[in-house]
Amino acid sequence: MAQTATSPVADQTVFISHGDCEEDANKVAEDVKRRFGVQTVVLNNVGPVIGAHSGPGTVALFFLGRHR
Repeated sequence: MAQTATSPVADQTVFISHGDCEEDANKVAEDVKRRFGVQTVVLNNVGPVIGAHSGPGTVALFFLGRHR
């Protein structure tokens, strides 16, 4: 995120999905808020299809980046 997020990063809404590891997702959310000044972070569970492939312990961070 530090290398590819569009500017200004603090104005983005960041999404974090997790596979039955809410504590880890909250840690990532706090780190993103502290490090980048992001105000809006939305946490949610991964869906059943992604969860079936990734399993418990998955944390995914979604943000707007400069490159695809």
